[in-house]
Amino acid sequence: MVHPVQSVIESLYAAGRCPRLHVNAVFAGVVCPDFIRDQWRERLIIDLDPTYPLDLTFETDGLAADLSFNGYVTRCTFPYGAVYVVADRSTGRGIVLDQNMPESVKRTRYGKLGGDVPSTGKTPLRPLVAEAATTVEATAPAPAAPTDEELVKKRRAGFKVIDGGQ
Repeated sequence: MVHPVQSVIESLYAAGRCPRLHVNAVFAGVVCPDFIRDQWRERLIIDLDPTYPLDLTFETDGLAADLSFNGYVTRCTFPYGAVYVVADRSTGRGIVLDQNMPESVKRTRYGKLGGDVPSTGKTPLRPLVAEAATTVEATAPAPAAPTDEELVKKRRAGFKVIDGGQ
């Protein structure tokens, strides 16, 4: 069975889109550089840009990819339980996995605990709608892929973590 996170990522890739993940970097089993974990904690945002050589792999319990942070490339691993949003980078449309969302993010997103967030923590997947625009900051559509190799290298070197929704 394919995990919903994998399914949405693959669907976005098939549509020629760039998946943006919101990840809890302090979740057990997350492998990423310590300086990234310390800086972004529960609010790490990663763009899985299809023009970057990610070597993206899916396992039964999570995903792994070669990611670049300020030019520092490293293999990162994210259990599915650490991923709480998968959305299209340019439109912000995707899914929210409330059961994976850290409490600190829920408080920010919903204004307070309780409210729309069921206390069971076992909510189903639901579409990302306009209300979540505060969590997923929509950006302008990505420019067309440059044909000049130097522009491609420069773009890849500029890959960075973006703090959306703050």
